[in-house]
Parts: sequence; C-alpha cells; structure tokens
Amino acid sequence: MAKILYQFFLWSIICLAASSCKKDYYIDTGVNEARFDGTIMEYLEKDPFYFDTLVRVIKHAGLESVLQNDQVTFFAPPDPCFDKIIRYVNEVQLERGRDSVTRFEQIKPAVWKKFLSLYIFPGNRGLKDYNQIDTLALDTYRGNLFESIDNQVVNIGVIYNDAVNNNGTPGDLTDDITLKYKGYRQLMLSYLYDFGGSFGIRWYNAPVATSDIAPRNGRLHILKYRNHTFGFYPFRFGQAADEAGIE
Repeated sequence: MAKILYQFFLWSIICLAASSCKKDYYIDTGVNEARFDGTIMEYLEKDPFYFDTLVRVIKHAGLESVLQNDQVTFFAPPDPCFDKIIRYVNEVQLERGRDSVTRFEQIKPAVWKKFLSLYIFPGNRGLKDYNQIDTLALDTYRGNLFESIDNQVVNIGVIYNDAVNNNGTPGDLTDDITLKYKGYRQLMLSYLYDFGGSFGIRWYNAPVATSDIAPRNGRLHILKYRNHTFGFYPFRFGQAADEAGIE
C-alpha cells in the first residue's frame, strides 16, 4: 500500500510540474492548439517582429499564393534563421574577395524558392499525425519520410522526451527518477544529406518551438530559431546561391 501511495504521489508531482510550466513562445517546446481565423500567410504578416524577413522572402520566392490559398503544413523559420544564412554567405563572399550581400533580394528568387519549399508540405498535419523519432534509436523510432511541395524528401518525427523527477532535492542526481518517453513531446524536421561513400547520411535537425497553430488553410509549426540556420546545410545553400549568381 505504501508503494502504491508513493507512486501516486510521484505522478501527481510530475503532472503538477508539467501543467505549471510557463511556455516561452519561441524558446520552449510543446503543443499549442491555437486556432487562427485567417490564412498561414496572414498569421505571419501579423507578427513582423519575428517574421518580417520570412514574409518578404516568401513573396520574393513567389510562394505567397501557396501559403495564402493552398492546404499545407508549414514549418516556419523565424527571422534569425535568415540572419545566420546571410552571415554564412558573406563569409564565403569575403574569402573570395567579393562584396557582401546586404539585401536578401541579391540572391535569386529560384534559390529562395527551392530551399523555402523544404519547409512546406501538402495537407494538414499536426503533432499527433507524426510518428515517434529517437535519434539514438533510429532502428526503432525513425519518424517518417515526407515529400515537400516540390518533391524534396525530408524526415519528420516527434521526440518523446523523458520525464525526470528529482524528488525535491535540486542538484542531487542520486534520487532522480527518469520515466522514459513520458515527458513533453516535440516535433522535429530533419534534412538528410547523403555524403556518399563511407560517410552515409548526415542529419540536419530543426526542432519545433511551437506546434499546431491552426489557420484556415492548414497547420503552422514554428521552428526553434536558436537551433536552426535557414536551408539546414549552409554550404549547400551558399553553393546554390553562387551558381545562380549573386547580384
């Protein structure tokens, strides 16, 4: 009986902690069931602090009508993700003795469209519609491969984090109780780059900060900008921009 009461008390503590956590909209992770009475494009436009550059890139790439009219799932990269890729491009420009890119419009629309399409998928999918992924146990939990709107293949899965209770003694790891896969769940978008030869496939992971925002024309998931550079693999984006010609 004492053991049953202890287990009940432990689960009560874990549930209370989970329900009392204050979410940080772009840093923390988890599920947000928010409804938005508008389109995906309108949602992004109403928040220029985080999405001003993204909105301008969408229009420059000619993808505005897709996010305004089509039924799609969009993993939105906030503006800092674009700052990081432009910094990378400028590092390469400097090494080659070329002028810096000061406006994203200097990179051809076709390049932006190709890489932005990696984040847009046909249909309406929320967190519950994806399978579990564990990057340390991919033989068992590997998520699923999906084709973007222009048929590029990426992996999408849900990370089942562990729940940890320290039994009221912060900093003391001896009494920690870990419940495998019982913590919060977090979407992750992954670009798989095949290096060929003996290197195999390398994963570039982009975890989601806020999931399941529901505009009228699909689903919106917002990426965790601290962990992501637009395009996933900067070298590939820089190479495509250079080959297309930077103005």
